[in-house]
Amino acid sequence: MKKIILLMIIPLLLFGCSLLKTVPKERLQTQFLPEYVKNLYLGMPLEKFEEIKDMDNMIIEKGISFRYQYEEVINDDRLESIVYYLDANISSQPLYEMIFIFKPDFNVKTYANEMYGAPSVDFHLPFDEWCWQSGEGFQIVAWTFENKLVIIGTIKKTEWSDLNICGE
Repeated sequence: MKKIILLMIIPLLLFGCSLLKTVPKERLQTQFLPEYVKNLYLGMPLEKFEEIKDMDNMIIEKGISFRYQYEEVINDDRLESIVYYLDANISSQPLYEMIFIFKPDFNVKTYANEMYGAPSVDFHLPFDEWCWQSGEGFQIVAWTFENKLVIIGTIKKTEWSDLNICGE
């Protein structure tokens, strides 16, 4: 009798454990993304990106051999647009870069410092820069430049894959 019960419990435990693996987890990286893109994540496949974003509001450029560029016009009181880069050569075509283009009179440095704190990278670029581990096998690097905030993922085989700013 005990053997029969044990034989019934083992498959139930295995099935229950496999269900836990399919439950989506909160992505650590979303804490580093502005509110405008909290429904996106670095590494998101193009197919899912196109399901989430309003493609009618995008300017799409697929003429560059290694990446696709999507520009979303926002035009609110702070932001003009967001440019998204997705890799053209990897089968999932992952999102690996976002460029937030703010209005010329908006203080991007102050915005980034309020969101991230003091820059965490010294002496790499001539402007403020931050770096974090994504928890998904790549680094997230952000920097300000003129009226832009750039956020990238060093996802394998993408344009930024060889960049190692955070260290191991």
